[in-house]
Amino acid sequence: MTRWHTWSAAIALLMAGSLACSTASQMLGLRPEGGTSPGEAPVEATEIVPTLDTGAGVEPTAAPAQRLEGRPTPTPFHVTDEDDPRAILDLGDPDYIDYFDVPDKWFDYDTPGRAAYGVADAQLWGLDYEPEELYSWWSYTDKQTDLVYAEVSATNGDCVGKDAVGFVVHSSPETAAGGYALEVSCDGAWRFLKHRVGKEPHELIEWTPSDVIQTGKDATNRLGIWDHFGKFYFFINGVMVGEGRDTPHQYPGGAFALYVKAAQTYNLKAWFDDLASWELPFEV
Repeated sequence: MTRWHTWSAAIALLMAGSLACSTASQMLGLRPEGGTSPGEAPVEATEIVPTLDTGAGVEPTAAPAQRLEGRPTPTPFHVTDEDDPRAILDLGDPDYIDYFDVPDKWFDYDTPGRAAYGVADAQLWGLDYEPEELYSWWSYTDKQTDLVYAEVSATNGDCVGKDAVGFVVHSSPETAAGGYALEVSCDGAWRFLKHRVGKEPHELIEWTPSDVIQTGKDATNRLGIWDHFGKFYFFINGVMVGEGRDTPHQYPGGAFALYVKAAQTYNLKAWFDDLASWELPFEV
């Protein structure tokens, strides 16, 4: 038998085997993964968007149950902006993490009788007794930062209207009265504040509604602040919601602080968890 005849015979055998497999698959109703059987309409691809567990039904006097079952990865839920400045960071590898499992890392600043705080069940909780206070700056840490991007998860208690939680970078460790805050309200708005020693907070960006904010009782939002020489970017649940500047940059360094701001609700309680931060390079 010539070489040409040998190859011809081999090709014929392969074609016959392929035809037999195809016939068997059709008879058994098999199809490739992701495909469709004959006469079946193709299935459209569905985009899966991460969602937040709001922990509905949890009593406001106790930490929400879903926060205790496991610590979420301290990275944003999703990123939608291609120009996200955090692209230079490894969001899976923070320079600093606080799981709130060591009580003596956080300190009280408020006047007794106006607010309270504590660490329990690997969370930090804060309680603002009276609404309409000037400002409830109730807890801060001695962790110092300079140029920084930082995130924390905040869970509402009973909330009405502009009852809010706040996350501060560059608070003064001596007075805990200065710093830059991202404040998020229970009705789905955020604002940017500069808190000043001995003065009322200065609103650098007024209340701005955002659809990315989880609203109402027991809702959890992850808040993020980028501060690089007074250039700020603000993130809620991984989405950049705005940007701002402060010139001059009054607080270039300092500690983190967290607070609860009762606008309408007495004894407003909230919880915080999984604080993470990344030191920013001098040049970005």
